[in-house]
Amino acid sequence: MMDRRHARRLTLGVTIAGAILLGAAAEPASIDRPDLRGTATEVRLGIFVMDVAEIDDASQTFEVDFFVIRRWQDSRLAFAAPEGSEAVQVLPLAEVWHPEVIVLNGRNLRAALPEQVRVDPDGTVLQRQRYHGTLASPLDLRSFPFDRQTLFIRVASLQQAEDVVLLPDPKRTGRMPRFSIAGWGVELEQMTSGAFEPIEGERRLPRAALPLTAGRDVGYYVWKLFVPLGLIVFMAWTVFLIGHDQMGPRIGISTAAIFTLIAFQFSLGRVLPPISYLTRADQFVLGSSVLVYLALAETIFSGKLNVGGKPDLARRIDRHSRWVYPTLFLLVAVVALGT
Repeated sequence: MMDRRHARRLTLGVTIAGAILLGAAAEPASIDRPDLRGTATEVRLGIFVMDVAEIDDASQTFEVDFFVIRRWQDSRLAFAAPEGSEAVQVLPLAEVWHPEVIVLNGRNLRAALPEQVRVDPDGTVLQRQRYHGTLASPLDLRSFPFDRQTLFIRVASLQQAEDVVLLPDPKRTGRMPRFSIAGWGVELEQMTSGAFEPIEGERRLPRAALPLTAGRDVGYYVWKLFVPLGLIVFMAWTVFLIGHDQMGPRIGISTAAIFTLIAFQFSLGRVLPPISYLTRADQFVLGSSVLVYLALAETIFSGKLNVGGKPDLARRIDRHSRWVYPTLFLLVAVVALGT
C-alpha cells in the first residue's frame, strides 16, 4: 500500500495533468512563447497577501485573500506611444501568450478580477489576479497550543521548466500591515522558486512558494484551559487537609472534582483539535485527570485504613500526599508544557 505522501503526490500529479490537458485545449495553437526554442521565458512572480482570516486545525486549511502578479517580456506586443505619455494597452488574457499559473494547494478559490493583461510600450506584460478562498497546508500540532505553523501559498506554471522559469518579484511581494485573523500572529517569509515533478519521471514544472509563519496566541488557552484545569486539580488536593472523622466531606469533594473534570472535558471539544496524536495540551489534560482520580483513590484507601484500625497509617499517607500530589502536578506541567 502506498504511503500518504506518495498518494498525495499522485493526486497532485493527476490534478495538474488534467489542468495541462484542459489548458492545452483552450489555448490557441498560434500563440507561441516570446522567446526562441531552447531559451526559457523568465516570468517575475509576486504574491501580495491582503488578509489571512482563519486557520482551521481540524481540516488543516487556512482562509486567505491574495494577489498573484505575473510580469514578463514579449517584444511582439511592443507599440509606439507618444513621447512623454504613459500609454498602456489592455488586452484579453486569451489573446496573448501567458504562463498559465495554478495555485497548487487551492481549495474553493475564487478569482475576483477580469482575465486581462496590461502591456507597456516596451512589451512588458503585467497580469494580476486576486484570489479569495481556502488553501490546504499540513499542520504539525504536537506542540499545541505553543506551536508555530508554516503555511504556504504554492503556485506553479503548467509549462515545462525548460520553457518557463518563475522568479520571485520582491517589489510585488508583500502583505497588508494587519490581518483580521484572531488568536494568531502571522509573518511573511521569503518566497522561494524552483521546479518539481508532479508525477515521478514525468516533465518538470516551475513552481514558487510563499511561506507564512503563524504563531498561536497562548493567552487564550492559559485562561480557558490551563488555569481552570489547575483549579480542578487543587480542588481534589484539599481532601488531604480534612480529617478522617469527616469522611462524608472527603468523599463529596473527591466526587465533585471528578464530575467537574468530566464536565470540563466535554467543553474542551471546541478548544482542542480533533487529531489522532497527543498534543502538549492533551498531555496536560491527561496527566491532570489521572491526578484527580488518584486523589479519589487515596481518599477511599486511607478511609478504609482508618476504619480498619490503622488510623496512624492513614494520617501518615495523608501527610505525604499533601506534598507528593502538588509535586506530581508540577511534574505533569513540566513534561507537558515545558520547552
